[in-house]
Amino acid sequence: LVGLLPLTAFAADPKTIYVDAKSGSDTNDGSKESPYNTVVKAVAAAESGDTIQLGEGNYTLYGVDSTGHTRGKDLTFVGLGADKTGWNIGAEVPNPDYFGTEYNSDYSFDGSGTVTFIDMTLRSGEANYLGFTRPDNTVVENCTINGKTFYWGYKSATFTNTTFNCPSGDYAIWTYSSPTMTFENCTFN
Repeated sequence: LVGLLPLTAFAADPKTIYVDAKSGSDTNDGSKESPYNTVVKAVAAAESGDTIQLGEGNYTLYGVDSTGHTRGKDLTFVGLGADKTGWNIGAEVPNPDYFGTEYNSDYSFDGSGTVTFIDMTLRSGEANYLGFTRPDNTVVENCTINGKTFYWGYKSATFTNTTFNCPSGDYAIWTYSSPTMTFENCTFN
């Protein structure tokens, strides 16, 4: 009789995973009371639709293969504010031998769905071609972006209440990679 009943798959409700770069541990369970130490551990544990709450500190996934981490997932990263939480985009010190290429770009979201950043500072360097290479969509809300960036969402990128601080005499964002880019209530310095 049980074999005749239709099976229905229920998706798990999205969850919040906590990361604290100062006092977390990757042997913890990622709960608010027992946060992970690294964002790498958090994205590996995350399912599509989950939110990753970042504590005070600097974070990056640069150099981490998206397979088993971000590929195929929609993820939201929430900081504690631009003055407390930072995200480094691309190589911390870009290799000058690869100037003018995508080598120094950040492929950690390659093949991901929608990646959202809220309430943090996103940091890039002064080299060309830095950015998040090959996510479908990026959403940036209430953030500050320091440096110049090139790659965002390959289908769309949306920036809301975002401040762009470019290097002196240079650009803040090159809109080459996204067919649709939306800017709402943004400031460009």
